[in-house]
Amino acid sequence: MTGTTLRGNVYANAIEALTELAARNGAVPSIQEIADHMGVCRDRIDQLFPSIQHLLVAMAESAMMVLNQTLIDCVAAARRDDPVAQFLAIANGYVEWAHRHPREFRIVGSMPAGNFEGNERLMRYEASIHELMIRLLQRAQASGLIAQDQDLVTFVSVAHTFAYGVASKMLLGDLARWNPGSSDIEAARTNMRVFILHLLRPSGQAVA
Repeated sequence: MTGTTLRGNVYANAIEALTELAARNGAVPSIQEIADHMGVCRDRIDQLFPSIQHLLVAMAESAMMVLNQTLIDCVAAARRDDPVAQFLAIANGYVEWAHRHPREFRIVGSMPAGNFEGNERLMRYEASIHELMIRLLQRAQASGLIAQDQDLVTFVSVAHTFAYGVASKMLLGDLARWNPGSSDIEAARTNMRVFILHLLRPSGQAVA
């Protein structure tokens, strides 16, 4: 990777260099290592990121922005009259994002809660996703598609935890063997669908 004189490109290249280097051995690189990888003077990076923590946060913000747009696009492509199908689209979008951006997925997932919660932009991105999920579930309840006594807030929390575990195993290459005949990403999609449809349905309704 080669740095340029354009501020925007140095900013984006520094984020990309961080994710590339961190993916090699799981360790967070130093600013100097990032500068060497980019082929620029360290001062160029220090002007934008006073510390490696600032760069980590910038990477997380970029990753969450991409995740938000991915989920919005997936929901828009689903049937507008079926909030459960749209909710499933969010699950598939999350799996796709993790599959396409494994380094960002791992780094964001390993961020200390204090660092994440102390950043207004990160919390805004996360809140936007949670609010979208809740709105879809509320529409599903109003339409009689899921049980009226479904605890929506708890379900969103459980669904996020399950999705993170599924995506993690998918990226480890450890999911397909539990779903014979499927690739890891196919297994991830199937597992998310089964999980959601088993829990999001009126009592007594069979899984589709």
